Amino acid sequence: MIRIGVLSDTHLIRVNENLRRTMDTLFSRVDMLIHAGDMVSREVYDYLSTWNLIGVRGNMDDYEVREILPDTRIEQIEGKRIGIMHGRGGPAGIEELVLSEFTDVDLIIFGHSHIPLQTMRGDRILFNPGSFGPSRGYAGTVGLLEISHTIRLSHLGAA
Repeated sequence: MIRIGVLSDTHLIRVNENLRRTMDTLFSRVDMLIHAGDMVSREVYDYLSTWNLIGVRGNMDDYEVREILPDTRIEQIEGKRIGIMHGRGGPAGIEELVLSEFTDVDLIIFGHSHIPLQTMRGDRILFNPGSFGPSRGYAGTVGLLEISHTIRLSHLGAA
């Protein structure tokens, strides 16, 4: 089994104590980290890169981060195909948007709406870890993805 920490919308210019605490407690035993965009700064990107980071850029990322990361990507992990993107536009319709970006994937991880989500659409799982910090009436959340012969996802409160 592989364990993957899932983040989106950290919106940090600098690494802060909340991010350090989340990484040290919730993600201390993950094999890798997926970030679905809006890290915002190179400092945060460099810090998260020590966790075997797979990321995409978001609409709020600075120039340096946007130069490093793609808009979308597909990763094959433990035999499962995972599509990753940030998202765009308002929260209404974001599920249809991310579904239209990927075919032939088992799981789509996205962010942007700041709203935690886990749902099945046809034979694909859609997962949004939510926003790292409190936003839109939700407490800060992150996700945990475990892949063996199945995909298991959960939301966790950010530290």
